Amino acid sequence: MVRREIKNFELVTEGGRYPCRVPFSVNSVLSSVGADVSSVGSFVRLETEIYVDDVALAMKNFYLRLRGLHGSAEVFIGDKKIGECDGKAPIFNVNAAGKVEKGNNLLSIRFAVKTAEEIGFAGLSMPIEIVRFSNAMIERVSLTQQHEDSSVTIGIKLDLIGNPDSVRAVATLVSSAGQIYYAGLTKGKGSITVSDPLYWWPKGVGLQNLYRLTVNLYGESDVEDTAEMRIGLRRIRCAPSSDGSVLLVGDTRVLPMGAVYVADGDPDTAACDRRAEAYVTSASMAGFNCLVLPKDSPRPTEKFYEMCDVHGIMVIEEHGALDKGELEALRAVSHHACLALIDLIGNNTEEAAAQLNKILPNIDISVQSKAQDYISAPSLPSMKTIRAVIPEGERSLFSHSIEAIAEGGAIRDMILSVAERYPYPSDLSSFAYASALASANKVGESVKQNRLSEGKTGRAVFNRLGDNSLAISPSAIDHRARWKPLQYYCSRHFAPVKVYAELREGKVIFSASSCRRTDIEGVLEYRIADSSNVTVYKADMSVSLSAMSVGQIHSVDLNEYVKGHEREYYLEFCLKEGSFPLSKDVILFVPEKHFEFKKPKFKTVVTGEERRFSVTVSSDVFVKDLELDFDGVDAVFSNNYIDLTTDAPVKIDVTLTGSAETTYRLKDALMIRSVYDLK
Repeated sequence: MVRREIKNFELVTEGGRYPCRVPFSVNSVLSSVGADVSSVGSFVRLETEIYVDDVALAMKNFYLRLRGLHGSAEVFIGDKKIGECDGKAPIFNVNAAGKVEKGNNLLSIRFAVKTAEEIGFAGLSMPIEIVRFSNAMIERVSLTQQHEDSSVTIGIKLDLIGNPDSVRAVATLVSSAGQIYYAGLTKGKGSITVSDPLYWWPKGVGLQNLYRLTVNLYGESDVEDTAEMRIGLRRIRCAPSSDGSVLLVGDTRVLPMGAVYVADGDPDTAACDRRAEAYVTSASMAGFNCLVLPKDSPRPTEKFYEMCDVHGIMVIEEHGALDKGELEALRAVSHHACLALIDLIGNNTEEAAAQLNKILPNIDISVQSKAQDYISAPSLPSMKTIRAVIPEGERSLFSHSIEAIAEGGAIRDMILSVAERYPYPSDLSSFAYASALASANKVGESVKQNRLSEGKTGRAVFNRLGDNSLAISPSAIDHRARWKPLQYYCSRHFAPVKVYAELREGKVIFSASSCRRTDIEGVLEYRIADSSNVTVYKADMSVSLSAMSVGQIHSVDLNEYVKGHEREYYLEFCLKEGSFPLSKDVILFVPEKHFEFKKPKFKTVVTGEERRFSVTVSSDVFVKDLELDFDGVDAVFSNNYIDLTTDAPVKIDVTLTGSAETTYRLKDALMIRSVYDLK
């Protein structure tokens, strides 16, 4: 088999001809020469020349493999149409045998796009391949998994292009522990049985064990073609006692906890891959076990699924009626362990369900009349991002530049959310801080309800993980990959064990949610303290929490200690296992805007080097939602937007996401604020 990549093309429009190199889109090519989509005119096509010699013509099979084509298009050799594709299937193979001639041949890809948005995103994210072979090549590898008590049988089926009788295939499976399994495939079919399998588990439940599967296709002596993939052995299905929000992984109930993920539709796969890696890694750091791909959104790159496999993040995809290209795109990623569930949305999805059950037998399908409504609470992006993008004279909440990046009624929603809890912010920076805290608290309340109901009131999923452009939105990460308070809050809400406290008719109700697969014998400690962190009352009690369980663990009436002091007292509580804190939190008895915070005096120490540092901070009084940041330096903190309830120093690890810095520079750049500063 001989493969050759085509990377160089010419974009041809009514406005002119422009050289381009993969990856590219119409937008990227035109912007590089100072033009825009309005100059395109009535047609868009890509052209390049293919040179064919006598050796190439002598090969039995001559194919063009179109990969990463964005936009529906027709494929021509000269004036001969040789195929058409919808731009949705990840790979489209076009038989060019007998259609090419010796010498130069004009390859033309003519896009059938209509709207300006479609035209702008038309392009190629991967090189086109010329593939020549004598016998056969692998078009597709389909897998099934049959789970028994102590073994998993992997069924393997090859779809081949060419003459399947002239080749033989061998599959090799290697575990992360080094175990090797082989299977010969008869007429492209065979199976491998794995005894004592190493299972793939979602994050927080177990390890993400992956196997490497290699299929070699042999001709008379040499390897004709090879397909490689990483797979995970797992069985995921909707829990029969719920509405589909709770999944069974094996026999373990797992509540999806995470966010909606909107992929970047740019044909520049390198940029998309970098963004996917940043967002999935951030999701993993915050304890997510799930990402939802919304209906009609751009499809992620292969890198997204690979990252989710590694980090144990289940992927739930929403779809309506599926066409051939969309089915093929799903089939292409069906081997990934992370692909957990397909939500089919709409009234006429029976045919789509039947098709999916046929081609994806190990992926469960949930049929719904409408898409699930995930909690949405908008906030401004990081103030660093605003300063970098918005002109100084436009940095006010009602300026044209700020209103231009607001999604829907985002500004109104932010104002109402801030007014419920926080003092009136005096400037845009304060409003950005308060709006982000209000968003984090609103999402946290939804996550709490869903965790304590074991998912019966919905998945613990919010809308959305990250932005692909500058926006006032419900995201937890802005388009510059800067974490908002919501992302830090999620790292606590999505922890394996979480304890909540609620005020009900003068009583405090403590409840716990455990995603651990082992029982917990611990102690619940709680105390009432004033704004100077002086303890007014404290108590503790033993707690027994079963594995993977939810329930109320304690109820207490604290009115005799709190009444008349609601504006100056807070409640701190912590569940410990031995001396290790599993979950801790603070609640106020009044909204933050009514609490009588005292002005804090901070002590800080910065240590470390290169990109790894730590900040040790302490305060002489109670501090709510302490924010740490560096002026002009981007970083991810191991914890942020925290409460300081004692004068004991708290050490927070810092990873710089940009260039290396010195301790002296970071000390000078350190910025601190808390809810007190909104007064």
